[in-house]
Amino acid sequence: MENLSSLLERFFESKKNNTKQYFDVDEIVSLIDYFLDKDDMSNLKMVVELGHELHPDDIDFKISLCKTLITIEDFGSAIKMIDNIGGLRNKNIDLMRIECYCELDRFDEILDLIDELTDEDSPYLEDAIVLTACKMNDMENNNHNETYNLIKHALTMFPDNPVLKSELCYNLELQGKTKEALSICHELINEDPYSAETWYMQGRLYSLCADFERSVDSLDFALTCINENEDPVLEYEIKLMKAYCLYKNESYNKAIVVYEELISCSEFVDSEVNPFLAECYMNIEEYEKAYQILKSMIGRKDLEDEVTLYGNFIYCCIETERRKEAVDILSDTLKLFPGSILEYLSTLNMTREQLMDSYNEKNYIIGNLARKYLNCNLHNN
Repeated sequence: MENLSSLLERFFESKKNNTKQYFDVDEIVSLIDYFLDKDDMSNLKMVVELGHELHPDDIDFKISLCKTLITIEDFGSAIKMIDNIGGLRNKNIDLMRIECYCELDRFDEILDLIDELTDEDSPYLEDAIVLTACKMNDMENNNHNETYNLIKHALTMFPDNPVLKSELCYNLELQGKTKEALSICHELINEDPYSAETWYMQGRLYSLCADFERSVDSLDFALTCINENEDPVLEYEIKLMKAYCLYKNESYNKAIVVYEELISCSEFVDSEVNPFLAECYMNIEEYEKAYQILKSMIGRKDLEDEVTLYGNFIYCCIETERRKEAVDILSDTLKLFPGSILEYLSTLNMTREQLMDSYNEKNYIIGNLARKYLNCNLHNN
């Protein structure tokens, strides 16, 4: 088969001139993979249509099309196509079938397939079980106990598989069995002492135990284990967890340093960083910096359910003498969170005197909702 650049050149030339050219099935599969990777749905659709026209019954084309449907998360269509392929025993097909069953919550059919592969002593049984364990742990309505039993049984067959051990650790974490999970994690570290993912897992588990110092130590070591081939998202997640642990340990200045590092990352998501960064500044009484961060987030549709965001912003408005802005935001916020905002503001120890000073009725017209706040019994200190 010709190289990819020549293949693409031929495809685009055919498209430009509106002429039909023949592409063998390997070329069709290569074009599908390329456009899928580029998220180019328009050209992908053209190639798929061309594949249907040229190679409608070819098994490799059908497998490629199934992968495409799974990638775009059309699992219903994917499983229909897999079923249409028939009972052919094929590693790619069976692994795709497992992925679809997981996404479609067809748990019993997963177990039936695993039993069939076990009875047949399939050469890819281990791969099938590992994929099943990973997918089941990630399912939203995951039956943790069923997944635990599957993984434990799998480990009797493949006791040295590190992915199964890691999934067992994660499953125990999901069940709230943190100490048991830590025990498995320690085993994994002994077997591979320079795995960034395992040290990250240990740091996460220590944070669940509120042992933030050990968590930070684990996360620091995880960062030293990052290599150039590592997914950059992993490094971002490790730093995000480290910053959070420093914040929870009241090491606010250190947390600020890490949070500000994260802002420069390509993976940066402001809703994961900025609220905590603002709280760090609030805790060291740098209210102007906290105000500026929170100001950029107030009013965003994706953050409208974040009561703490609005409560902190109101507090910063008062601390920075922006009294009218505090009144306006409080009135709006009471409409969004009529009960919870009152409770949250009480946790900030805002005194009645502070609020009365901020909401001076001689200078501002305060709506009924804001008055309700002043008259509530939550703030008698």
